Amino acid sequence: MKKAKLKTTIKNNNVTKETNSYSLKELIKIIIIMLGILGVFYLITVLIAKPVDKNNSDNSVAEIDHTKITLNNLLNRNSDEYYVLAMKKSLYNSVNIQIKYPELYNNYIKEYTSLENSLPFYTVDLDDALNKNYIGDELNISNNLNEIKLNDEVLFKVKNGEIKDYFVGNSKIIEALSNLKESIK
Repeated sequence: MKKAKLKTTIKNNNVTKETNSYSLKELIKIIIIMLGILGVFYLITVLIAKPVDKNNSDNSVAEIDHTKITLNNLLNRNSDEYYVLAMKKSLYNSVNIQIKYPELYNNYIKEYTSLENSLPFYTVDLDDALNKNYIGDELNISNNLNEIKLNDEVLFKVKNGEIKDYFVGNSKIIEALSNLKESIK
């Protein structure tokens, strides 16, 4: 009987050794696969984040255009006196429009602001979701921002936190912009 027990013990030890070695092989395979997947993700990340042209390194800081504001900031700019042009850019995305008012406005504004004693100029995009509360069926211009409703493009002249003058519609705005340059001379 001693011989039979000894053989059983040896068989059980062999089975245990095979099971342990099988588990170890599977664990090593899993680790190698995981390292491979992580390596692929790392390479993809490096390739995507890598600049396209190493010779053209641009270390400049992104600039924020402080001339674009929302209507809720209409009366609170740092200057005592300034102009604000509120317009809907979506009106001019049509191919059928002959006159490109945004370009025309921009030309007048650049010409005016290049002059020595020009007042600051700000623009408002009425298509911006932050300005949706100021769009209405009827025009209402007020120094109380909660009451302002615009249904067309408007050029505002603001002085000491109050609207001093305004021009509604393309023709009035163009006329006012063309007169600005003359007002400085």
